[in-house]
Amino acid sequence: MSGGAREGAGRKPAPERLKKVPYNTKLPQWLRDWLTEPSRDESGPVMIEKALRRLYKLKPPEIDGA
Repeated sequence: MSGGAREGAGRKPAPERLKKVPYNTKLPQWLRDWLTEPSRDESGPVMIEKALRRLYKLKPPEIDGA
């Protein structure tokens, strides 16, 4: 084998309904600062998604075959 792309290799694409899309919003400066502190274990978007899912008891949509 001489390298290059191999059939079936690599991460499989996420289902369309679960793909992440950009969403810009305005936050108070203190909250943006807190979300972007380098000492955080998780990124701001991950923390926001977890908080919204917990607060509003949201669940991702059901995906056929998953």
